[in-house]
Amino acid sequence: MIHFFKCFLANPGTIGAIAPSSSALAKAMTRPIDGAAAVFEIGAGTGAITCHIPMGKTGVPLVLFEQDHHLAVRLKDRFGDALVIEGFFHDTINHLGDLPDNLIILSSIPFKSLSGNLHFSTVEAICNILRSSPNRRLIQYTYFNHVPFVPHHSNLRWHRLTKVWANLPPATVWELRVDTSHRLDG
Repeated sequence: MIHFFKCFLANPGTIGAIAPSSSALAKAMTRPIDGAAAVFEIGAGTGAITCHIPMGKTGVPLVLFEQDHHLAVRLKDRFGDALVIEGFFHDTINHLGDLPDNLIILSSIPFKSLSGNLHFSTVEAICNILRSSPNRRLIQYTYFNHVPFVPHHSNLRWHRLTKVWANLPPATVWELRVDTSHRLDG
């Protein structure tokens, strides 16, 4: 917790919260991962959401992305079965090779406070991954009732999943995926 606050004070734009995610928010974020072939968590931080991912029982690969060196080291110690990748998501994702079709990406990235280049690069990386399969989903929360970001691709749609009042501050959980409702057959 102390390192979390040090990171927040040093660079609030990449932390984006005054406290780690609550247990209620973590449960709401991880509820949609049933049936996933793999789970990626972007901005895993202190592991507040990670510890609610039921990976041990299912054997589903878990990949944690964290740009802060000290938090990445702590994640490696705490979640030994997970692959922890230190660095920005958009810089490191291409090193993983082929991604499974049914991939769930959990994200704690504070998109509203990211710098322009970092925001654009991260959004592009996520959107490109999602667009390559209608079974891939991004689960993201915000502290506002607005979508986390506007996707640069018209076939991706946000859906509000739930509002979590038991978090500081209260959060809205969103899902982004390919919109298949307007697909024409034939």
